[in-house]
Amino acid sequence: MEDSIFAIALSTVSSPVIHGVWDRVSCLGPAEIYRLLDSSGSRPETQDYLREKYPSDPLAAAELILKTARELNVRTIHYWQADYPRMLAETARPPLALYALGDFRFADSVAVVGSRRADPRSRLIARRICGRLAAEGYAVVSGMAMGIDRESHEAALDSSGSTVGVLANGIDITYPLSNRDLYRRILSTPGSGLVSEYPPGTFTRKWTFVRRNRIISGLCLGTVVVKAGSRSGALITAGYALEQNRELFACTGYSLDPDYEGCIRLIQKGAYAVATADDIVSELRAPSFRRATGAFGSGSRRVLRPESSPCLPFENDDPAAMKILSLLKQGQRDVDDLARMSGFPVNIVNEALIVLELSGKIVKNGSTVAAV
Repeated sequence: MEDSIFAIALSTVSSPVIHGVWDRVSCLGPAEIYRLLDSSGSRPETQDYLREKYPSDPLAAAELILKTARELNVRTIHYWQADYPRMLAETARPPLALYALGDFRFADSVAVVGSRRADPRSRLIARRICGRLAAEGYAVVSGMAMGIDRESHEAALDSSGSTVGVLANGIDITYPLSNRDLYRRILSTPGSGLVSEYPPGTFTRKWTFVRRNRIISGLCLGTVVVKAGSRSGALITAGYALEQNRELFACTGYSLDPDYEGCIRLIQKGAYAVATADDIVSELRAPSFRRATGAFGSGSRRVLRPESSPCLPFENDDPAAMKILSLLKQGQRDVDDLARMSGFPVNIVNEALIVLELSGKIVKNGSTVAAV
């Protein structure tokens, strides 16, 4: 129980990047890391968006989160537990705590994502792909949005397979409401379920979708983009798949169709072009793929170029993040300087820095932060 309290407390800490939390997770336990932070002179505080429901003291917040989770029959899984998903643990900045509902265990999975603006043809493609993956024993992972996400979840269930929905909000909140029937169906199907890094009672924000997408790709052996325009959120998931060195597949769609422009760009950068569902399965089943990855490992055999990828996992309309990024491009600064120069409170600056670092826009450099 002590490890759970400290692990969840660390997951709530404002700007874990600045505190160096992820630098220590592979060599220290959650209690040791938290005590180091607590004795460092800058007392850790709960992230601002969580203080709408939980205390500002991370340990008190963690106790209330655990109590709430128990009351809701929500399973909590932290990074230091044996049942934490191994593939997600291999990513650069994995969520330190997960909240899960449903009768499922993390196993070989494939992410299938795409536009909310699904047309009949792209829906059919998603259904064929997910039906084939389910028949081969893969769990289908997607983001519970309308369009391709919903079609992917339903197709896996219709094929008597399993599916996992990754949420951008608290595990107890149904969003969008139009998917409430899908929520019920997933939770009533053995082997399927829902997972989130956000504690119960947490509502969506623009940046929660960005952070959610790294979990979708991080849980999986590969990611399939069914339909994506040049600004589709599915490209964010594809971008994370590249950073995590996972296999990336894209459906070709119609030539010159702007709704498939993002897919075409991914293929030009080296993603596997999908002609049939068998293309995905045969690649994942290939002996050379198994040698490179292991049953649950990572390590794409195909060399893609994330530096020239069209994926931009960062919301350009976040005023705090944009202002802070512009200041960092003038030179590295510490958090207090950024707060003073930007005019934003320190807690807002810290939250913006989390998003910027997860997006690969900045790096921590000792006690200061610098733009990439």
